[in-house]
Amino acid sequence: MRATFSGLNTMVRGIMANQMSLDTTGHNITNAGTEGYSRQTVTLATTYSEQRAGIHGAVMVGTGVDALAVERARDIYADIQYRNENPTQKYYETMAVNYDKLETIFDDSKNLGIEAALNKFYQTWVDLSTNASNSSARTQVIEQGRHVSELLQTATAELQEQIRSEYEDLKSELLQVDDMLEEIVLFNKQIVTQEVTGATANDLRDRRDLLVDKLSDYINVSVTENEFGAYQINSGGVTLVNGASRAHLLMSDGISSSVYGIDYGVTDYNIKIKESNIVFLPQNGILKARIDSIAEDKAYIDKMADIANFMLTAFNDQHKQGWDMDGHYKFVNQDGSEFTGNSSAYTTPVEFLDPDGNYVIASNVSNVNDKYYNKTVELTKNGTEYYNGSDVVSANNVVEVDGKYYLRVIKQNDDTLYTDGNNIIIKVPDTINFFGKGSINYEYRYDAEYGYNYLYKDDPDIINEKEKLLSGVRIIDELGVNLMFSGNRGDRYIAAATSYDVLETQNDDMTISRDYLNKEWGLRTGDGTNAVYMSELFNISQETIDTDGKPNALIFQNIFLRDKKGNPIDENGKATTNYVYKTALNKMSINSFYQKSMSTLGIDSYSTDVNYDAMQSVMTQITNWRDSTAGVDWNEELSNMIKFQKGFASCSRCLNAMDECLDRLVNSTGVVGR
Repeated sequence: MRATFSGLNTMVRGIMANQMSLDTTGHNITNAGTEGYSRQTVTLATTYSEQRAGIHGAVMVGTGVDALAVERARDIYADIQYRNENPTQKYYETMAVNYDKLETIFDDSKNLGIEAALNKFYQTWVDLSTNASNSSARTQVIEQGRHVSELLQTATAELQEQIRSEYEDLKSELLQVDDMLEEIVLFNKQIVTQEVTGATANDLRDRRDLLVDKLSDYINVSVTENEFGAYQINSGGVTLVNGASRAHLLMSDGISSSVYGIDYGVTDYNIKIKESNIVFLPQNGILKARIDSIAEDKAYIDKMADIANFMLTAFNDQHKQGWDMDGHYKFVNQDGSEFTGNSSAYTTPVEFLDPDGNYVIASNVSNVNDKYYNKTVELTKNGTEYYNGSDVVSANNVVEVDGKYYLRVIKQNDDTLYTDGNNIIIKVPDTINFFGKGSINYEYRYDAEYGYNYLYKDDPDIINEKEKLLSGVRIIDELGVNLMFSGNRGDRYIAAATSYDVLETQNDDMTISRDYLNKEWGLRTGDGTNAVYMSELFNISQETIDTDGKPNALIFQNIFLRDKKGNPIDENGKATTNYVYKTALNKMSINSFYQKSMSTLGIDSYSTDVNYDAMQSVMTQITNWRDSTAGVDWNEELSNMIKFQKGFASCSRCLNAMDECLDRLVNSTGVVGR
C-alpha cells in the first residue's frame, strides 16, 4: 500500500511541476513585448528517493520532481556593460542635437550669414577706397556695418535662447531622475519584503532593473546589491540610493551668469544634492551633455564678443586715424594722450630735431643766442674732437654753454608740431568711432588668470568704474553703428582719407605724417587710403601688419595685455613695463578668426556624429547580447509549451492508471466468501 500511494504522490508532483512550467511559459509568451521583461524558467529537481525491499535486497525508488524556484534568465555582465556604455551614447546623442542647432544659427549656405556679411562689409571698404567722396559708397559702408552688427547680435540672442532652452530641458530631466530614484527605493522595499521568505521577486526585479537602465540615460551609474536584495546606486562618487534611503537631486536657485566673470545675459543653475547642499556634477549621460552644451553655447557667445571687441577697439582706432569729410582736428600729447591745456599754449609751432633727424621733447631743449641744444646730452671733448659716449660728434653739431658741450638740435617751423612749453603736442584728426558711442575710447583688457577678454568703455557719463568694464553680451550689445552716421549727411563722418604715413627712419617707426596734415579736404578729395587700411583688417593679421610695416599697425599701439584695472601685464598676468601685444582675436584677422570658429564647429559636430554612430553600434551589440539571454524566443516557448503539456497529460494518465489499479485492489479483491 505504501508503494501504491507513493506512486500517486509522484504523479501529483509531476502534474504540479508541469502545471507550473506551463504557467511560466504562458507568462513568458504574454510578456514577450514588455519592456525590460526577462524570460523566466522553473528550476526543477528530483525529490529524495525511498528505500524499498526487493528480491535481491533493498533498492532506492524515485519519488518524483519538485519545483525549487522560478528564476530570471539574466546576464549580469551584460547589464554592467549596458549601463557603462549607455550614458556615453546618450551623451553624444544630446550633444549632436545641440551642434545641429549651432550649425543652424551660423548657417551661411545661402550667403546670408555672418561670414557673407563680413565679406560684403570688407568689399564696401574696398569700394570706398576708390570712391572716397561718393556719398553712395559711404552709405553702403554704414549700412553694411549695421548689417554685420545686427547679425552678430541676432546670433547672440539665439545662443542665449538656446542656453535657456537647455536649462529648461535640464530641469525637466532632473525631475524625471528624481522620480526614478524614488521608484527604485520603493522597489527595494518591496523586493526585500517579498524575498524574506526565500522566494525571488522576478517581476519586481525586472521593473527595478528597467528603471536603472533608464537612469543610465541621464547619468553614469554603478550598481551593487546587498545581501537582502536591495540596490545601492552610486554616481560620480555620490551615493544616490542605498536600500530604503536616497539622495534628492534638485536645481539650485538661479544666479546671473555675470557673477562668474562673464555676462552672458542668462540665468545660470547648478544641480545640487538637497541633503548636503553640495553641487552634483554628472560624469556622463544626458545631464552632462546639457551642461556641456550650455558651456559650448557660451563659448560661441565669447567668439561673437571677441569679434565685437576687436571692432570696438582696433577697428575703431584705425577709423579714428583717418580724416572725415569735414577735416576736424584736435591736439594730443606726444604719448597719444589728449591735450587738455590752454589753447594759447600751442599757438606757436615749434619742432626740435637732433642732427640725426630724431625728435626731441621740448622740455629737454634750451638755447643760447638762437642756438638750440639738448641739455640732457652733455658731450666730452678730447683735444679737437667731441664725443657722445664713444661716438664722435661733428663740431658743427656742438653747442658750448658755460664751458660745457651739448648736442645741438634744430628748430624748424611746421604746422603739425606744437609745444605747451614742456612737451610736444601733435595735431591729429578729430574723428568718431565707427561702432559704439560717439568718440569715447574703448580699450581691450584681459584677465590672465581665467583667460577672459573684456572691453573697457571710457565713458564719462558712467560714474561706477566697474560698469565701464564690459564682458560677453554687453560687448556685443555695444556693437551698434555710431548714431552720428544716422543724422543729416551722416556719411561725411566716414574717415576714408589717411592722416599718416611711414616715416623712413632707421627703425621704420610709425608716426603722424608731417606733410599730409596741412592739406585741406579739397586737396585730398578721392584719397581713400584709410579705407584701404580699414579693409586690410578683415584679412590681414596684426602680426603680418606689424611685420610688413604697414601704416595701420598704429592701431595696435594701445592693444596690449592689461589687467581689468588697465595696468600693463605680461603673459603671466604680472605687472610689467614690457608690453605684450595681444588683440582680442589672438593676432588673427576677423575673417580668419570667424572661419576658424566655423571650421571648429563643423569638425566638432562631425566628430560627435561619428562617435554617436559608433556608440549606436556598440549598444546594438550589447542589447543583442542581453536579449540572447533575457529575451523571449517564441519558438523556444512554443516548444516548451508542447513539452510541458505532454508531460502534464502523461502524468495525468499515469495517475489515472494507478487510480484504476487502486480501485481494483480495493473493490475487486478479497470478495470470496461474501
